[in-house]
Amino acid sequence: MDARSTITLVVVTCATASMACGGGGGQGDDDSQGPGITNLDTGASTATGASTGTGTGVVTGGGSSTSTTDDGLDGTTDGLRFDLPTVVDLSPGDDECAAVTVEGELVPAPADVVFVVDNSGSMGFEAMQIQAEMNGFSGQIIASGIDVHVVLISSYPGVGNGICIPPPLGGGGCPLNDDAPPVFTHVDRQVNSHDAWQALLQTHGQWGPAWREDSSKHIVVVTDDTSSMDWTDFDDDFTDLDPSYADYIHHSVVCHSNCPDAAGIGTDYIQLSMVTGGVASDLCAQDFQTVFDVLSTEVIGGAQLACEFEIPPPPGDLEFDPDEVNVEFDDGLGNVLPIGKVDSAADCPNVTDGWYYDDPTTPQHIVVCPQTCDKLQDAEDGTVNIAFGCASVPAG
Repeated sequence: MDARSTITLVVVTCATASMACGGGGGQGDDDSQGPGITNLDTGASTATGASTGTGTGVVTGGGSSTSTTDDGLDGTTDGLRFDLPTVVDLSPGDDECAAVTVEGELVPAPADVVFVVDNSGSMGFEAMQIQAEMNGFSGQIIASGIDVHVVLISSYPGVGNGICIPPPLGGGGCPLNDDAPPVFTHVDRQVNSHDAWQALLQTHGQWGPAWREDSSKHIVVVTDDTSSMDWTDFDDDFTDLDPSYADYIHHSVVCHSNCPDAAGIGTDYIQLSMVTGGVASDLCAQDFQTVFDVLSTEVIGGAQLACEFEIPPPPGDLEFDPDEVNVEFDDGLGNVLPIGKVDSAADCPNVTDGWYYDDPTTPQHIVVCPQTCDKLQDAEDGTVNIAFGCASVPAG
């Protein structure tokens, strides 16, 4: 496989509904895991990956964890979206059917991250380290090709142990203003020893617009103390804010023991990180560079596959008719999967495979149902074929 993997979309115009439409490319992956991570499902520790550091006390949880895989795109993962704007090859057929091949670049789906940082008096060293490491954290994610939005909930310097992020992530107005939307949003709210989760919930109106519906979603809490809110109560309240938050991943940089740097053990934060498959890093280690390296690896690995295909213009003089579009997938091994149409994402659980339009009224993308998306992702050498001019076949 080349270092930059692609999948080919073949668009075929059909003169009659009985005609077959046809189409190469693919992707591969291998399992990898960030540095100094302990998997709580197995208890096995590793020290692999691009990052370095020792004694980090970084733990990853079970639950709904998304595994990290590498597809050869310079550190990007299988969290990919297919954008298909460019006609690569035009191959006229006979008088009844003409084919046009479109090569799609694999683009990582977006990721949204919110940091909630304790500004209490005991967090002086930690505040400085976070301020110093935030640019490296975001830079690694951006370098992987992922479109990331970062939110920071913290006071500014002068109010407790406040934080102001310099460029390139911050907007350059430190010490009083570092906003640089939409990539970076700073919510100016002093976070006290025990109310990190309350601060997140109470300021949702300020940071919520920075989060996108189709992104992978991450929370990172940094505190040297306990939570006054039970993790189950927070989980209920947070997922009630927006339906798209259901699969969020919670990470924590908190004290795991009564070390000299601990005001309290962050038991609830650790528990929620375990349940959602996040990283639970030990603040007692005070190794923030490695912690942020691991967090960036987890964010990159958590990017979800969003199987969306931009609808290219039909070739020739054919006009686009949303009721005359069909989709099939060739896995490259001689197996062709016809994919029937459903009305919306809500119908996906009722069919074996399916696709639907992003907007039934003015469609711009073809979206593949999650179960079908998994099949496309797993194929080593697959082709997606879209046929115009044939009556759409409903999913069975």
